[in-house]
Amino acid sequence: MYPLLLSIGSFQIYSLSVSIILAWLVFSFLFWRQLRSNGVDEDKIFDLTFYTTLAAFVASRAVYVVLHWDLFADTWLKIAALWVQPGFSLYGAFIGALMTLVSMSRAFKVRLGHVLDAVALSFPSAIIVGLIGVFLDGSVPGKIVDLPWALRVVGLVGKRHPVQMYEIIIICILITVILKIQKRSTKEKWPYGVVGVWFFILYSFSMFILEFFKDTRVYWISLSANQWILIALFAEALGAFYVRGGGREAIRPLVYKIKGGIYAKLSKRHTE
Repeated sequence: MYPLLLSIGSFQIYSLSVSIILAWLVFSFLFWRQLRSNGVDEDKIFDLTFYTTLAAFVASRAVYVVLHWDLFADTWLKIAALWVQPGFSLYGAFIGALMTLVSMSRAFKVRLGHVLDAVALSFPSAIIVGLIGVFLDGSVPGKIVDLPWALRVVGLVGKRHPVQMYEIIIICILITVILKIQKRSTKEKWPYGVVGVWFFILYSFSMFILEFFKDTRVYWISLSANQWILIALFAEALGAFYVRGGGREAIRPLVYKIKGGIYAKLSKRHTE
């Protein structure tokens, strides 16, 4: 772990702070480039980025405070005093930013599909940069590795899972998949937003699995708070896919078959 990047007297620079700033720069640039390629006005892109950043910061802190209220129960002043009690929620920031993008895109008359696709093509690279900082900071530890005897030669037994490294590997794979989906989307002229919906489905599912390897202190009914947030995101993404991504057309024949087959027979038997 290497939480302190640079120290000059009382002035200190932390690796997590630097990685968050760099992650924001990466996201902002890729987000701008993608929307600009779709003909969105640069002033609107700037406004979207500004309000999204502000909402992500507030939501990230708010969700962290709610989930770790015991750390702030003695005085509410700690909520604003980040230097006294630091802490942010990645998924709180993600949800807050996403909700802001949805509402602001309508206000600025920017196609929501363009915005969702831009997020899918910019967020993964940014989160990789942020995860490097989290790994160096050690603020999100993994669970203790408990491998079977036959696998102890790996040398990780008794140590913690390097969950940030797992996430980086998964996200790199996810980037490759999303780029292939985008290529197919362009070739087959899919509706705008489908690439984004696929990203949210794959990201929420994969991160849900990786949450089992994290050592978290906030659980609701056997699942971590982050996992419940990811379940909500996954459900919303499935709903968006059903409406926007062709899921309705794919499922409709099956529904009609059931209604006209088994369901019709059951109804007939019930009325006889």
